[in-house]
Amino acid sequence: MRGGWLSVLKDAAAEVRRAIKPLIGSRESGEVVGLGAGGGFSKYIDIVAERAVVEYVDRSSIPCVLVSEESGVKRIGEGEPEVYLILDSVDGTTNAVRGINFISTSIAASPTDKFNDVEAAVVMRLDDGGVYTAEKGGGAKYNDADIQPSDVRVLNKAVISVELSRSPGNIDRVVPVLKEAKSVRSLGSGALEICHVASGQLDAYVDVRRMIRTTDIAAATLIIKEASGVILKPNGEPLDNVQLTRLERFSLIAAANTELFNQIASLLR
Repeated sequence: MRGGWLSVLKDAAAEVRRAIKPLIGSRESGEVVGLGAGGGFSKYIDIVAERAVVEYVDRSSIPCVLVSEESGVKRIGEGEPEVYLILDSVDGTTNAVRGINFISTSIAASPTDKFNDVEAAVVMRLDDGGVYTAEKGGGAKYNDADIQPSDVRVLNKAVISVELSRSPGNIDRVVPVLKEAKSVRSLGSGALEICHVASGQLDAYVDVRRMIRTTDIAAATLIIKEASGVILKPNGEPLDNVQLTRLERFSLIAAANTELFNQIASLLR
């Protein structure tokens, strides 16, 4: 895999932002236009965003394997693929359709089909263009400034985000965590929330719905790891050997440190 992927990912994310900015909060943005490869309904804004990336990659003559929620696994360009691009073109579609400005686009680059081999990552805010980035072994940044998680190590002092949507059966499971935490949010863009943990704005992010896909968090996972945070399945199992192209679903906890992760995980059990 050639170097310089971070600039490619940032340019692709900027194309998404340009394409969908006029649609945010519009009635047109939420029109259902089909069924995505991930099993959910594809909204018009999702399709426009993904098309912006495909057209950018095509113009740039980058032969690749694109792995996305809408199209699944798709070869683009001629010749041997140079890279796997893992894309969630709009993370927070419901927020985007409603005009709530907490939405992102998430793009990662890997030389192989393995989650642990992701080498470059971008999560861009689609409201103001703020961008989280990471390269393997190079740390994590927000708008080119180094980031790191908070030093909060106990849950009763922590500000956490818990994904509660479409999961009535799991709400009882997270109640002990909600009761113990100092403050709780539910913001609607998992990749961006994980990045907020990486940068210390949140202390942890919890999603036990078993609905997170590789496309949702491939980029954010590298970012929090490079920031020296923790991201694991609730049972403590790493995501390392997950195949990027399988679009399998799982639960996860992202935390500022191991101590906080262990407290949350033990309450969930």
